[in-house]
Amino acid sequence: MNTAFPSSRVSVTVFLFLAFCVYARAEAVVSKPHSEDVVIVVDKKVNKLYLAKNKATGLEVFKTFDATLGQVIGDKNIEGDRKTPEGIYQFQFRSLPSNGLKPKFGSMALYVSYPNVLDRKGRKTGFDILIHGTNDPSRLEKKYDSLGCVIVLNEQIEELWPYVRLKETKLIITRDFEAQRNPSRRAKAQKFLDEWLTAWSSKDIDKYVDSYAYEFTYDKMDRLAYGKYKGHLNKIYETISVKAENIEFFFHEKYDVIRFDQTYESTLPGGKKGYFLEAKKELYVQERNDQYKILVELSIK
Repeated sequence: MNTAFPSSRVSVTVFLFLAFCVYARAEAVVSKPHSEDVVIVVDKKVNKLYLAKNKATGLEVFKTFDATLGQVIGDKNIEGDRKTPEGIYQFQFRSLPSNGLKPKFGSMALYVSYPNVLDRKGRKTGFDILIHGTNDPSRLEKKYDSLGCVIVLNEQIEELWPYVRLKETKLIITRDFEAQRNPSRRAKAQKFLDEWLTAWSSKDIDKYVDSYAYEFTYDKMDRLAYGKYKGHLNKIYETISVKAENIEFFFHEKYDVIRFDQTYESTLPGGKKGYFLEAKKELYVQERNDQYKILVELSIK
């Protein structure tokens, strides 16, 4: 056997060293400190991917990449339509060549949570929507060349990754990013959240239930049954206190998402402790007749 090393022991040592270097490089891509306030935005209007900080005044872009999108223009509806979905998502998991990622996806892929809860309610289908790199950089010269994924260069997906917290960092895929950057929307969403919390805490059941869309469901209850359930709790508890902290807003042309840490406390008659819960909440809301309505209320585990 021909070998560049005179000793098999040296060969094994060198091989293990080289393997470690390759592994270390792959892991270095995913082990950098992350930022907790970064939002990833894909702007279909200009074929760009933005890294933005979620400031009190809105999203502040600090990185811009070119992006190639699905071969067919429009919002994804069914499996195989070759469209890139539109909505507010997060990242489920990541994949590297070392764990079986296909070469065409480049050095890394981030799996998007399509279909999300509203997509499923709308009976949308499809799977494996990714933001990924490519082994063919010339694909970035085309605006529409994927089967629904978002393609960037390998060095860009590697630069993007450290800012991503799986199942937490939001991804907004929009038809027109600039149209979603109206500061007045944030004030309106904050006002809605405050009024919803106040109605809940003051046991104003009519105003509370009016905050929900007619098609809202919760744990197999429709809106009417949910209102009766909440009214029953109002009678059981003497006081209810609901507070929201670490509030974040995410805006889109189809719906918006309000995410916060919720603290719920109640007391029974006589001042005895009732129910206590701390949870991360997400409200999927939509403006209807100039008023926000809750489409989906999620507790995030």
